[in-house]
Formats: sequence, C-alpha cells, structure tokens
Amino acid sequence: MAFSIAVVGTGYWGRNHLRTLAALQTEGLLDRLIVCDVDEVRAREMSEEFGCDWHTDALALKKRFRIDAATIATPTPQHASLAIALMEQGVHVLVEKPLAMNEVEAEEVVAAAAANDRVLMVGHLFRHHASIREACEMIARGELGPILHIESDRLSVRAPRPDIGVIAALGIHDMDICCDLLGDVSPTSVTAIALPSDEEGIEDHAVVHLRFPKGSGGNPRGVPCVISVSWRSRIQGKVRDLRIIGRDASLHLDYLDHGGLWVHRHPGNAHGQRWGGFDAAPRDRVELPLGEPSLTAELRRFIHASKGFTDEPLLTPGAVGVAGVRLVEAALASAASGSTVTIDQQAD
Repeated sequence: MAFSIAVVGTGYWGRNHLRTLAALQTEGLLDRLIVCDVDEVRAREMSEEFGCDWHTDALALKKRFRIDAATIATPTPQHASLAIALMEQGVHVLVEKPLAMNEVEAEEVVAAAAANDRVLMVGHLFRHHASIREACEMIARGELGPILHIESDRLSVRAPRPDIGVIAALGIHDMDICCDLLGDVSPTSVTAIALPSDEEGIEDHAVVHLRFPKGSGGNPRGVPCVISVSWRSRIQGKVRDLRIIGRDASLHLDYLDHGGLWVHRHPGNAHGQRWGGFDAAPRDRVELPLGEPSLTAELRRFIHASKGFTDEPLLTPGAVGVAGVRLVEAALASAASGSTVTIDQQAD
C-alpha cells in the first residue's frame, strides 16, 4: 500500500527532514513526499530541490494528497495546534521538540493522539543516536559502576531565535538524555542560570544543574548533571560533547560521531600512573559500525511505526515530549527566580 508523508515547515530543521526523507524514499520506505510551507516561494524551491510535491496549507494535506503521516518542523508556537488538527484528520505525527510551548499544551497533544489512535513521536532525536543507546545499555549493565556525575556541552554560534531561547532549543536535548541514561528517571530538582540575548525575553547562554534521586545510576547519593548550552560559542564553535563519569569507568561521546564512543577505564576510581596519573585514564574505542545519523534513525522508526511494521515501544513517545517541556519550564523558572525548582515525582 502506498505511503505518503508530508514535511510541514521548511526552516533549517524542516529542510533536514526533507533531505533525510528523500533519501529514505530512494530506499523504497515511502512512496510520496510533500513539502508544506505558508511561504509559497519557499515551498516551490524545496519542491524543486528534493523532487517532491508542495502545498501551502497544512490542514489541506490530508484531503489533497491523502497523506498517512507528517512531520512538524514549524516555529514552536504552532506545534500543538498543528499536531492536534492533523491527528484529528487521521494523520500520524512526528513533532519537533519542544512538543509545545507549555506542559498543558503538551498534555493536550498526547490526549489527541490517544483519542484518535495515532502514532505520536517527538523530535528528541538523540535518543536514536547509536552511542546513546550503547551508553544506556552499558550503564544498565553496571559496566561503569555507580554513576558519579554527568557533564554535557551543546554549543554553537547563531543569532537568537525569536520564539524560544537556548534552554528550549538546545538544553531540552541534554536534559532528556540525562533522564534516558539513568533509566528514564526524572530529576528531583533543577537549578539554572541563563543570560539574556539581544532578543527580548530570549536567553542565548545557560548552565543547568539537574539533581537525580538517590539510587539513580546505582549511586546511593543520586546523580548530579551539569549542562552547558550556548549560541555564543565564539572560541570553541560547534560542540556536542557528553561525558559520563562512573566509579569504574567513564564514557566520552561526541554526538557528531556516529561510529562509536570512548571508554576510559579506572576500576574502583583507581589513581596512579597505570590509570593515567594526572592525565586522562586509558581509553578503548567502542565501534558502532551500524550507527547512522540520529535523524535518519528517528524518521525510519517513525515510518515503521506509522506503517504498523513494529510493536517495539517508541523511544520518543508523547510522554517523553511532555517530560521535556516540564523540564524546560522548570529551568526557565529557576533562571528567572534565581532559586532551585523542585520537580514533582508524581508527574510522570
């Protein structure tokens, strides 16, 4: 049976959706690709570049093209309303993160998916990164020993966005990954410092501290995580770095590297020359030859789920999107108040 999918929104990330889906179309995973944008000129240009159909009205796509699924990569304020409207028409939906502008809207999107029996995925694409999946398994197997702390840097250079700041645009990824690494546990508290950009009400640099509950990651004290996100990275440029520090071993992961990760061994928190002395502990490479870009893996999983090809649980269902929005709201509230925000452990 023919399968048609539309990409709604043709900004930077929407274009990436188009490019990736066009490649998956050559594999035969989909039969028809449509691009939709309210800017007709932009829609036509993308249509010509990727050899697909185009339209300007997202809510007319079902009737006009009989689409089965859609990805939404519009500005964040439009996410919830578009997702709900499309699912009510019988369309499976992947919504870019953040799922909505606030937790109430996010819950409404999840409710619409359930009411209409539609697949809902949220664009927390790094859960589909091969190295993240390997790291989750290594932590679950206890190979690192108790997790002592996690550090993450997600830095780049760009003008601030007009709709959301760096916490919702970048920090949401790293907060979600910390939850994922620790077995989908929510933090107990969030403390954030955010610096204003030239765009009113939009932060372009932030440091977020998450504190996870006692026992998480095998650590009786709980696991602290420190996340740095910025659009001001004038010295380092683009950085996508994750460091997971355990008692017996530590992991270093570069999100731009889809072929593997590094394991630094230091059993029992050993010190001394054999274990690196005053330098890094000795390391081994874990190769992941089947790793593919996270967006490709995410969209492949979305198409399979929309076609009913798999009964495996989704890595990024609506609940993950709601949790991500909740953490963003907590981080922004902390930054605004200058105090720590406690997370309701009953919310999940």
